[in-house]
Amino acid sequence: MNNQIFDDFERTEFSDEIFAILGRALTVATRFDASTKTLARLPSFKLLPLIKSKLDDDEYEKILEKISSKYKNLNRAIESLQPKEDNDELLRQARESRNELIHEASLGATKGFDYMNGEELTQRLTHIECLVLQIIKGESIISTIISVQNKESISAYPFSKEYESKYVNWVMERFKK
Repeated sequence: MNNQIFDDFERTEFSDEIFAILGRALTVATRFDASTKTLARLPSFKLLPLIKSKLDDDEYEKILEKISSKYKNLNRAIESLQPKEDNDELLRQARESRNELIHEASLGATKGFDYMNGEELTQRLTHIECLVLQIIKGESIISTIISVQNKESISAYPFSKEYESKYVNWVMERFKK
């Protein structure tokens, strides 16, 4: 049987650089997803120590498992936070950017990136960079809310252009020859 997906598919240093960018972008998207779901579950987790003494080990484990399985959907996790209007739009954009990165960013690259012309590749990378920036902005909001909930100090740095630039550059960086 001939596997059509991998016919004429060759790894090259160039293509690996681009796939590495996608991998780092997916890492950013996954971090945002996990942080948001953690925040949505946080109130329930904070109640657990209060009721633990009333439960046997099996009951406690069942409740812990139930809380851990809540908000598997990112949109529902964001909705559960009931974000204020100014944050709602940024979180929506971050969610949509995360979804696009995870579900569509590598579409059309089944033969690698060596076959794309320079303009097409530049447009694709610029678009990925925009998606990553939207996710970074959403993740900064989520991280700040988690800090507030945990009564930790809050830094304005994640909202600075310097932070955004460093984070985006980490994702988009390619090796110079």
